[in-house]
Amino acid sequence: MTKKMIVYFFMYVFIFFIVPQVNTRAGENLTLNAAIDEVLKSNPEILSGRRAHEAASARIPQAASLNDPMVELEYDKIYADRMLTGDPMKTYAISQDIPFPTKLYLRAKIASKIAKMSYESYKAKEKEIIARTKSAYAELFYIYRSIEINEENKGILEQVSQSATARYSKGLGTQGDALKAQVELAAVDTELIMLEQKRVTAQARLNTLLNRDPGEEIGVPAPEEAIRFVRTLDEYYSLAEMNNPELKVYRYAIERGKAAYDLSLNEFMPDFTLKYKQMVQGDKAVGNAWAGTLGVTIPLWFFQKQAFGVKEMKSELEMLKAEYEAKEKAVLFDVRDTYARVEANKKLVELYETSFLPQAEETLSASIKGYESDKADFLTLLDSRRMLVDFQLKHYNAILDLRIALADLERAIGVSADHDQLKEVKNAKK
Repeated sequence: MTKKMIVYFFMYVFIFFIVPQVNTRAGENLTLNAAIDEVLKSNPEILSGRRAHEAASARIPQAASLNDPMVELEYDKIYADRMLTGDPMKTYAISQDIPFPTKLYLRAKIASKIAKMSYESYKAKEKEIIARTKSAYAELFYIYRSIEINEENKGILEQVSQSATARYSKGLGTQGDALKAQVELAAVDTELIMLEQKRVTAQARLNTLLNRDPGEEIGVPAPEEAIRFVRTLDEYYSLAEMNNPELKVYRYAIERGKAAYDLSLNEFMPDFTLKYKQMVQGDKAVGNAWAGTLGVTIPLWFFQKQAFGVKEMKSELEMLKAEYEAKEKAVLFDVRDTYARVEANKKLVELYETSFLPQAEETLSASIKGYESDKADFLTLLDSRRMLVDFQLKHYNAILDLRIALADLERAIGVSADHDQLKEVKNAKK
């Protein structure tokens, strides 16, 4: 193999094996589903919530366990000398504290409810991050579409500017028309600069949610699937009542409060201590020299301790019920608010698509024909073009607001907005 062939061989390896691996991720268009999957796997806030739930679950068996037994060694030299044996007397003992049986059960129940609260808090954080991801993804897509519209507008304005300049050079137009076109071009260039800054910020926001480097290039987000919005407001209310993780947290908190209240009542019951002693002389156990002890706690100061413990747990339970009612009202308000935003923006998108945009396109077409036939001035042409671009941008802005409102609605109800739970909804209403 010649030296030249070796060089070509290494160039081939570099181009076909190394370069694609470096640029694969940069060349991919990120889809919304892929972004959500990556967020669920990598987002630090979600991972933190998951670990908190695992930690809370690990406390359940600890709460149901007895305290560690105590082993004692008593060395009695004085006793041994008094018996004139010459050998010291040793006593080995083991003791175990045993709470009243229902106390262990209730402590485990409280720990179980806390673990369930931790799980629902983790799911609430997950829903929140998913909603933020959907909003950030939609915002980045909107910015790219805005850049595309403005670049297309810039290209058309450059052609119009050249046409106005040519007409002026031929004495068919005025110098003002050419200057107006240049002003419009400058305005578009300014808008593109601002959109680039917004693109960098939106991309960094999405990268942060994905736990990537904020400066990593994502590329143009792929278009999202069509929006399906077919439920009534009452159905969304029912879905929120059943599935909202924050409401579930409060429901489990109330159950934990009930268990804590029952435990406070059980504090009036005695705890027990079992103890066994075995005396040893020399290296041998003394046959009948053993003792057993049963101890029982007496809640003698119940009027200062247990009674106020019951009062504390009862007040805390009532507080949790009041907080649940307040949270329920807040969640239903969020559902109502986001539902109204979705409805309004959905109608606005339809209005742009069926009325505003077609009319603006017809107006621009008529202005172009009128300008070419000297029946319309150049300012009318620019206004028509500006109106169409403005409607196009507002159309995509309405889509963005619709996506954000839909993400907020899904966070409030705890499931996808088109999630099929009609049977559960009907059963909930019954």
